[in-house]
Amino acid sequence: MLRRVLLHAVLVASSLAAASSASTDGVKALLQEGFDLTAERVAALEAQLKDDPLDMSARTRLLGYYGKRLRHRDPSAEARWRSLVLWLIHNEPKSEVLATIPSPLHEFNRSLVPEQFVEGKEAFLAHLEKEPNDLTLLRHAVDFVTGRDDQLAVELLERAKSVDSSNPSWAIGLAFVHFNDYKRNRRVLGELNVEAARKALIEFDRAFEVADEPGGGGFLQLAAEVAVVANETDKAREYADLMLDTDPRDSRHYGDHVHHGNITLGKIALAQGDVDGAASYLLLAASTPGSQRLRGMGPDTTLAKELLEKGERESVLQYFDECARFWERGRDQLKQWAIVVRGGGIPNSRDFGR
Repeated sequence: MLRRVLLHAVLVASSLAAASSASTDGVKALLQEGFDLTAERVAALEAQLKDDPLDMSARTRLLGYYGKRLRHRDPSAEARWRSLVLWLIHNEPKSEVLATIPSPLHEFNRSLVPEQFVEGKEAFLAHLEKEPNDLTLLRHAVDFVTGRDDQLAVELLERAKSVDSSNPSWAIGLAFVHFNDYKRNRRVLGELNVEAARKALIEFDRAFEVADEPGGGGFLQLAAEVAVVANETDKAREYADLMLDTDPRDSRHYGDHVHHGNITLGKIALAQGDVDGAASYLLLAASTPGSQRLRGMGPDTTLAKELLEKGERESVLQYFDECARFWERGRDQLKQWAIVVRGGGIPNSRDFGR
């Protein structure tokens, strides 16, 4: 999930991406056309591409075709899709197609296809030796290695930030690399990587300083989360207040911000020993009108878990009841959690408190 968010952040926030919106629309149209190609048309395009490897229209439509099929884990489609992408990395590394293909470049899984990942990475590095500060090359290379070689991703993002310091997307990219590191520790090991949280917070702050939109819109809740972990209480409260100041007419952010702004304030209250205050903020978080993300992924349960560990059960049970209003697909899950809580326990499912 974070991998997809990172790609979205770099592409949307980047001035380069904005400048190339017209070409992006053209690429999307060709990819869409490729989704519904017949076998006969695919064969014709493959022959066309063999005669003229520089035929980007044919290559893009074929990427659309194989990209749709690989989602069904068709091995032959996966292999062909990767070969088409590797050709682009070797020969057209600045192509807008690399930034637009619907199947993300993490299809080059370092564990499953190590040789192809290394080939793509080394090809990007060879291009960057010749043009070390080219922002489009850096953007595409970052997308390719993030999540598989994060040390290199950080190096490339730092370089891009030094070249293009007024563009917040590079700091956002760095923040997400560090945030993912922090989140991985929490999800897999059940531990808090405070150092990674601090690094993410520094980069979110830098991005917000130069962003047109105060606080960076949809990134506020992530910045608030790492601020709490980093024990930067004033900063966490600042981000929470920004979220709760969101205009109700902002349909994209309002529901998420009501929820996560109050969760943040609840965590601050609990850290200061105010259990009743934290419980009140938990219920305010459930008053959100909901959002596409909340309806899909469900509510934040980290504060609920912390309250249960303090022996506070009634507010958590009420929270579950209120969250059922917007998390329809999770109602059965909420009921199961409630059964555990009423029995004096704390839910131990992987989706609770993480």
